[in-house]
Amino acid sequence: MIKRSLSIILIFLYLQNLCPAQNPDEKILMTVGGREVQAGEFIRMYNKSLDPANKTDIDKYVDQFVEFKLKVADAINQGYDTTRAFREELKGYRNQLAQGYLTDPDIKEKLIQKAYQRSLQEVNASHILISCKPDASPEDTLKAYKKAIDVRERIIRGEPFDQVAKAVSDDRSVLTNGGNLGYFTVFQMITPFEEAAYTLKPGTVSMPVRTPFGYHIIKVINRRPSRGKILVAHIMKAAPPGSDEQTVKKAEEEINKIYEQLKNGASFKELASKYSDHKESAAAGGEMNWFGAGEIIPDFSEAAFSIRDTGEYTKPIRTPYGFHIIKLLGRKVPGTFEETKAYLESKINQSNLNSLGRKSFIARLKKEYNFRLNSAVYEWFVNHTDTLIIQGKSKYSRKELPPGNIYSYANQKLSSGEFAGYLEKRSNMVITKEPGYFIDTSIESILAEDMIKYEDSKLEQKYPDFRYLMNEFHDGILLFDISSKNVWNKVQDDSAGLQNYYQKNKNNFLSKRSIEGKTYILKKAQSGKKLAYFYRKYSRHGDPDIRLESKFNRNGDSLLTITEDKWFAGDDKEIDRINWTTGQHSFVKNGLPAILAIRKVNEPEPLPFSEVQADVISGYQDWLTAEWITELKKKFTVRIDPLVLQEVKKRLSNE
Repeated sequence: MIKRSLSIILIFLYLQNLCPAQNPDEKILMTVGGREVQAGEFIRMYNKSLDPANKTDIDKYVDQFVEFKLKVADAINQGYDTTRAFREELKGYRNQLAQGYLTDPDIKEKLIQKAYQRSLQEVNASHILISCKPDASPEDTLKAYKKAIDVRERIIRGEPFDQVAKAVSDDRSVLTNGGNLGYFTVFQMITPFEEAAYTLKPGTVSMPVRTPFGYHIIKVINRRPSRGKILVAHIMKAAPPGSDEQTVKKAEEEINKIYEQLKNGASFKELASKYSDHKESAAAGGEMNWFGAGEIIPDFSEAAFSIRDTGEYTKPIRTPYGFHIIKLLGRKVPGTFEETKAYLESKINQSNLNSLGRKSFIARLKKEYNFRLNSAVYEWFVNHTDTLIIQGKSKYSRKELPPGNIYSYANQKLSSGEFAGYLEKRSNMVITKEPGYFIDTSIESILAEDMIKYEDSKLEQKYPDFRYLMNEFHDGILLFDISSKNVWNKVQDDSAGLQNYYQKNKNNFLSKRSIEGKTYILKKAQSGKKLAYFYRKYSRHGDPDIRLESKFNRNGDSLLTITEDKWFAGDDKEIDRINWTTGQHSFVKNGLPAILAIRKVNEPEPLPFSEVQADVISGYQDWLTAEWITELKKKFTVRIDPLVLQEVKKRLSNE
C-alpha cells in the first residue's frame, strides 16, 4: 500500500514537470452560453471600467460582466456573427489594430521625434546633381560617383558653387536658381538629401549623397529657427520665364498702378478679384492657402514673411513668374510636439521613411523565425535571369529549375518554382538590366509581404493584449447590434408600449414640491421700531405691498425689494428651511431680514408625458433590458469557477 502511494506521488510530480503551470491570465474564469472567458480578459475589462474616484465592487462587476456576455451569447445564437456586415466591420477594426503590431514602434517614435526637431528649423542649401539611375550598372554608377567627386574638388578649390552648378548640374532649375533651393524644412526633400542637409554645418560641402536621382553635392548656406506658417493674399501681374521685354514692362506698369490705388485707399480684395492674373486666388480676393518655408518659390516666400504686421502689404516685388503685391492676413507659430505628432506620423507613413520601420521589423522577424536563404538556389536565379525575363518576354524553363527552396523561416518556405512564378509576374515592375538587382529586390518584396502575412496570422497567439482587444471589438459590435434590435429600436418603433409604460409608472415621474408667493427683503438692517413694523406688515385691510413701499421706498430710497415667484424644492437652501405652509414666514435671506408670504403649496404630481419623454424613454429602455436579461438567464447556462474568481479578486486587490 505504501509503495503504491509513493508511485502515485512520483507519477504526479513527473506529470507536473511535463505540464508547466498554466498562465494565470489563461485560466477559465467563467463559461457563458458555452463561451469561455479567461481571467485575463475579465481583469482587463474590469481595470478599463474603473472610475478612479469610485472603485467598482468586484462582485457587482461580475454580475454586470455576466449580463454583457449573456447579450453577446444571444447575438451569436441568433447568427449575428455570421453576417457579411459583421465580418467586414470586424475585419476593418482588425486591420487597423494590426498596423501597430506590424512595424517597429521604437523606430517610428524616433522618426517622429527627429521629424519634429527638424520641423523647428529651416535650412537654406544649394546642390549639384549628377544623374545616375537606381539600377545603373556598377560601371555607370562608379563613373557618376567619380564625376561627383571631381565636381566637389572644384568647389573645395574655390570655384563659385553657382558657376559650377550651371556648368555641370543635371537639375534643370539650375539655370534660374544657380543650384540654390532656398529655405526648406522636414519632408520637403527626399530622405538622404534631407539627412545630409540637416547634418552639415553652414558653409560646408557634402561628399556625394546618393538618391534615386543620382549623386548630389550639397552646400548648406544657412540654418534658422522655423518661422511657422503664414496666410497671405496677393495681386499678380504675370511675366513668366522667357517673357520679352515689352511683356515685363507692361506687367510692371500695371502692378505699379494697382499699388497707387491701394495707397489711395482702394480695397485690396476688390483689386485682386478684378486685376490679378493668378485666377485661382483672384476668385477668393487674392487669398492663398497657408504656407511655410519650402512650399512656395523663395522670392515670394521671403517677401511675404518679411511683412511685420497683419493687414500690411509689400511694395511690388519681382519673382520669376511676374510682379506681386502681397498682404499679410495671418501668422501661425510652430506647434508643440503633441499638436503636430499626428501630422508628422501621417507624413512618415506617406514617405519612404515608413519603410525604415518596416525594414527594421522584417529584420527582427527574420532573426526571430530563423530565416535561411538558400545560396545555391539564389545564385542559380542570378545566373539564369536575363533582360528578356526581366522585361516579361521570356520565362524560366521549369525542367531546369534547381530543387529546393529559395528561402525558409519558421514553418514557411518558398520553393524555386513558386519564386520563378513570382518573378515572371513581377516583370516590368522593376526597370533594370541588372539580374542581381532584380533578384534582390524581388526577394525583399516577396519576403516582406510573406512575413507580414505570417506575423499577422500569429498576432492573437503572440500578444494577449491584441487578442483581448479583438474580443472587445467582436463582442462590442454584437452587443450594439443585438441591443439595437431588442431595446433601442423597440423604444423608437413601439410608441404604444412606451405610452403603456408611462401610464403604469406615472408616479415615477412626479413634479417637484413647490410654493408660490412673494419675498420681501430689506437691503440693510433697520431700527427696532421699523423692523417690528416690517414683520407685522400684514393686516386685515389694505395692500401690504403699498404700505411697506410707502414706508421704506420713499424719497428715492429702494430699501425694500418685493419679488413674486415660484420656488421648487432644492432651488433655495434658505427657503427650503422654512415650514412650507400658507401664510407669512420670517427668515433671513443672505444675512438680511426677509419675509416669505406663501400663497399656495403645490404637492408633487405626475408630469405630462411631453415634459418627461426623455426620462420615460430611459426608464422604458431599462425595463426592456431587465426583462431581456431575465429571459437570457433562463436560456443560457452560466458557470463561474469559484477558485479562479478568488485568485482574480486577490490579484485585483493587490494592484
